[in-house]
Amino acid sequence: MALQISELTGSRFGARVSGISPGQISDVSDLRQLHLERLGLLCLEFDQLLKTEQLYALTTLFGDAEFAPGMITGYGKADSNDDTPVDIESQVAALRAEGRDPYLALLGNVDGNGQQRDMDQSFYGDWEWHTDMSYIPVPPTFSLLNARQVPESGGDTWFCNLILAGRALPGDLWQRVVGQTIKHDSTYGSSGALRPGMAPPSSPLTAIGHAHPILRDIPETGEVALFLGRRTNAYVPGLKLADSEALLNELWAFATQPAFCYRHHWKVGEVVVWDNRVLMHRREPMNHGDSRLMWRTQTKGEVVQAFPTL
Repeated sequence: MALQISELTGSRFGARVSGISPGQISDVSDLRQLHLERLGLLCLEFDQLLKTEQLYALTTLFGDAEFAPGMITGYGKADSNDDTPVDIESQVAALRAEGRDPYLALLGNVDGNGQQRDMDQSFYGDWEWHTDMSYIPVPPTFSLLNARQVPESGGDTWFCNLILAGRALPGDLWQRVVGQTIKHDSTYGSSGALRPGMAPPSSPLTAIGHAHPILRDIPETGEVALFLGRRTNAYVPGLKLADSEALLNELWAFATQPAFCYRHHWKVGEVVVWDNRVLMHRREPMNHGDSRLMWRTQTKGEVVQAFPTL
């Protein structure tokens, strides 16, 4: 296969790739390296809808497959108070028995028959900046989103590059975050809707989540990336709440400047792959009458390591 690689219009990072044959995905050997070189974002073009096995073959080029969010307890799903099996093997078996794939998330307002589903109002709104599943101890590294149905307008996805933001971080702000962590809240999804089984926290101090270093090491490249997660209920442990809020507001305002961002308008069939270690993303609002369906897979992650500062 002869891959065609081009820059993304108006972006300082990422690349557009075409020329991949769906039937020969496993033969492509250099996509992960290209991904690293382009700072965490590839937009892969296909002239046909991929089959599930082809999407899985693409996923494994970047790492071992991880469970889809919200499928397995501890992977974006709250503990259940009923008789739902708690060990992973039993949960996987139960999902399979229901005809559900534990590694594939269907994201959108369209069901398996192509009909629109009733969705909470928040689905159609403006989704906040976030990093996928950063509220667990070992978040997934790569996320893949395959566009199955997309509206003509609305529903675009923004990506924010936190390596570029880290490179430009002012010295005084750098010194204030060295050695600090952020607790990443698990209560709300990126649409702002409360996750099933969760209760709203009284404040960020009591929010449920996991703390990760703000300055994250990217082992393959030696780069540093800000690791921010999502703003809602985020908290810097050890600081007074007011001081934490002020610092986080400053970090988000700096990191999400247009210079570090790219806006992606979706085309049916394409797959966008991003590195959750170095990118945040958010989705723009869409109209109620429009349909949007994405297939999502992700890869297993790695323990978040603080960037060495000595």
